[in-house]
Amino acid sequence: MKKSSFKVVTLSGSPYEIGFKHGKETAEQIEVSIKTYKEMFWNYAKKDWETALKEAKEFIPLIEGYDPDLMEEIRGVAEGSNRPVLEIVALNARSEIALTEKMLDGCTSFAVTPDATGERTYLGQNWDWKSSQRDSFVVLKIIQEKKPNIMMVTEAGIIGKIGFNDAGIGVCLNALVADENQLGLPLHIVLRGILNGEILSDAVAVLAGTNIASAANFMVGHKDGEAIDMEAVPSDFDVLTPKEGLLLHTNHFISSRLTGVKDLGKRVFVDSPLRLARAEKLFESGRGGLGMGTIKLILRDHFNYPKSICRHEDPRDEPGRRSQSVFSIIMDLEGQAMYVTDGPPCQAEYERLKADFDRHTDNKTD
Repeated sequence: MKKSSFKVVTLSGSPYEIGFKHGKETAEQIEVSIKTYKEMFWNYAKKDWETALKEAKEFIPLIEGYDPDLMEEIRGVAEGSNRPVLEIVALNARSEIALTEKMLDGCTSFAVTPDATGERTYLGQNWDWKSSQRDSFVVLKIIQEKKPNIMMVTEAGIIGKIGFNDAGIGVCLNALVADENQLGLPLHIVLRGILNGEILSDAVAVLAGTNIASAANFMVGHKDGEAIDMEAVPSDFDVLTPKEGLLLHTNHFISSRLTGVKDLGKRVFVDSPLRLARAEKLFESGRGGLGMGTIKLILRDHFNYPKSICRHEDPRDEPGRRSQSVFSIIMDLEGQAMYVTDGPPCQAEYERLKADFDRHTDNKTD
């Protein structure tokens, strides 16, 4: 067993206790997150931190109304990290507080089922974001008393992100841009809601039963060989299904049924259609035998470099708009393991992180 390059923390107990340990064990990483978003809120939305915290307060009753346990967990994170609760709420609502076309995560996500792999269901993505946030990443193993156990990669302080649970459900995220937003449930809370699900339709129920604050795409897979993709805006959502075992998404709408939505993503992410077409070509070429090795090669692809599937900072962009693939993740939902890179996948090896919920092990990989 070797020590992971990621900080891996196992959390258990009541929602408050889970949050408290999250905050205590990742206080340094939470400080990085707060520093990053203080700067980004001002640079992108011209909101100082005080204004951001005032806006964060409006999300508390919405989070509490959706699931009081999650608000208790956030309070625990705040206590554990010795931070005001509004700062932790602001991190969890960071996409909504700085709702701007400049502050958006670009990503390429996929789900491949046994029809395309010949074996297991794999789910994953390259997450393209600010390189300064790499120091905030942590892997959380969350042992819950009344809900599925969860393993996820997240920015410290944020209680919902990219990962899977022991019911076999996994989720990835793509930013979308539409011409509508409202005061609603933050997308990172939606991610946690999906990870708290026990069956695949529970993921749909999260969007059906609440009002999301801003546009987002959720790629969801299940260990038993099925996957769905959900494009959501505050007024509506659509559910897409795989074609012969393949389901791919980037940063623009592909649903033909969300006819009332004005898609701004093609203007913001001009490379999004190219990344999708390239991913489709590469995944199609491996259909029937898509294994871990082939998927890794696809996620390292540099066509249209630097705005490629494996993304790198483009010096032609203004400094605030530059991003790169800060980590790449492939999840084996049946095997309850994730393979993650610390940085762009072309520059880092994939580390295998096993859930091992029953062993409660920290900072270990097989």
